Amino acid sequence: MLKKYNKSSQLAGILSLGLGTIVAQSINLLVQPILTRIVTPEEIGIYNFIISMANLIIPIASLKLTMLIVINKDDDEAEILTDVSIITAIVVTILTIFFLGIMLLIDNNIFSDIGYLVFIIPLIIITNAIRFIFISHNNRYKKYSLISRMDILRELVKGIMQIIFGGISRGAFGLSLGYAISPLLGLKFQSNDYIYRLKKRNKTSVKMVLKTYKKYRKHMFYMVPSQFINTFSYTLLNFSVISLFTAKEAGFYSISYMVLGLPLVLISNNVSKVYLQNLRSLTMEGKSIWKNYVIVVGVLSILSIIGFSLLAIIAPNVTEFLFGKGYDESGKYITILCFMFAIRFIASSIMGTYVFFNKQYVDAIFQSLLVMLGLIVHFITDFLNLNIYEYLNLISISYGIIYLLILVNLGFICKNHSSKSISL
Repeated sequence: MLKKYNKSSQLAGILSLGLGTIVAQSINLLVQPILTRIVTPEEIGIYNFIISMANLIIPIASLKLTMLIVINKDDDEAEILTDVSIITAIVVTILTIFFLGIMLLIDNNIFSDIGYLVFIIPLIIITNAIRFIFISHNNRYKKYSLISRMDILRELVKGIMQIIFGGISRGAFGLSLGYAISPLLGLKFQSNDYIYRLKKRNKTSVKMVLKTYKKYRKHMFYMVPSQFINTFSYTLLNFSVISLFTAKEAGFYSISYMVLGLPLVLISNNVSKVYLQNLRSLTMEGKSIWKNYVIVVGVLSILSIIGFSLLAIIAPNVTEFLFGKGYDESGKYITILCFMFAIRFIASSIMGTYVFFNKQYVDAIFQSLLVMLGLIVHFITDFLNLNIYEYLNLISISYGIIYLLILVNLGFICKNHSSKSISL
């Protein structure tokens, strides 16, 4: 009965978090057509660059110690890890301020072009880093419903704030301010458990902080670079578009990326959870995971081919209708990038195979290849003075090939495991 309850509880948690994600993303999708009508594409491009730079740091602001908050067996140590995560996020934010200050003093770079608006990046980093720390703390104590409710509420408030601030300032500052402030909403409710426990225990000393860093140095050494590479492989594209072309084209690109990313958020992420659970069940039962791979990839391929082919055809007309005059340009970008996203949609759904078989290093290699290709395409575009369409075509083809190689590699891992199981 207890095992059955635990399984049911985990399933309820996944469903609760999944529903929260869908509702939150739906709110975001509904807000975008309003924002594109009150803010220019140029300002959206600058806003997207600011968010991209912040999102490059946010996942590593606590040096990935947030993962340990969830899985640590000792409750007291989990609380210390929460303390250290908060302290680390503050330190990283201060270092980011110094870095941005130096970049502003150096002429001829994208940061100096944007000016003092870049200092909203540290604000976004600290508020979102603290938000994710307490999400991990809530996750430890299985407060899935609270996490889900806060995500929905924050997305709603963020949308309202961006509409108000964006309408008043009609610029990137208003949009960025909404993004920076909204994570503070509901923080009191999410931190209640932490504050209650903090009052009943000894405060974390500098010695304990250093001891924690030393104890988990291997975790930080492996996880932080891997996460940074993974995030940078996507951020690089935003950086390249705004530095190679104009803020206006960066704005159109950000809308296309948001639309193309929705199937990954709404479908791939949920499929990946089920697929990972399936791997565990099939392995324990001694069944073939290769057959499972073939079926899942087959079904996802059909969905991907039909869905992204249709999207590629209708995108220019639909984006102009949804987002306003001139946004057919975003639709053209979508048409070009559909090839890459169609393959990524399938690969992302089964990427958990690397974690299951403890082959994260292979994933890191592929992510590094994506970064290398992104840099190569950037320099080729700059050297040959290619236009935005030529740049996106190169990215779509090269990245698409890497995702195809990932699919083949994952298939090889599954087939190899199944062959060994049969021989045993």
